[in-house]
Amino acid sequence: MQEIGVESLRELALICRSDKGNISRIFHQQQVPRVDAIEPFAISLQVSVYELLVRVGAVDPNDDKAPTANRVGDPIQFYWPSEVAKP
Repeated sequence: MQEIGVESLRELALICRSDKGNISRIFHQQQVPRVDAIEPFAISLQVSVYELLVRVGAVDPNDDKAPTANRVGDPIQFYWPSEVAKP
């Protein structure tokens, strides 16, 4: 927050269109942000969605496997930065 000039959780909550309590619980790893809130939080904090998930403790970058999901019976594979081929 300091890097982008946000001085309080209240200010971040206003930027994210959320409430201070919700932001506080996310920052203290008492809850993971809702799926529809992840991107606005990341944009507000000027970080990638992946970095946000790492910083709130939802993703362990040292033991990180991309999730899979099914949409109408077809598997969908997500790719995390740790799985991108390294040069």
